[in-house]
Amino acid sequence: MHDPFQPKCSHCAKFVYCFAKHSALADWGYCEEQMADGPPSAEQLRDLEKAGRQGNYSLLFSPNVPFYQETDDGCAHYVPR
Repeated sequence: MHDPFQPKCSHCAKFVYCFAKHSALADWGYCEEQMADGPPSAEQLRDLEKAGRQGNYSLLFSPNVPFYQETDDGCAHYVPR
């Protein structure tokens, strides 16, 4: 039997890519549902981009920063695009 389909973040209506296509973080984004205070500010995105260029991905894995790299993991928040 085949495993059930596990949608990618890129197929979800709530997933927002917020970095430039040429960025080291191009495949990173956030779930609108998990951003209780609204979308990240331009300053927050610049700080994350700077950390990514320096290879410091630990900021992106912080529980206080709900950013995700596109994954094949299933998600309870999934809504098809």
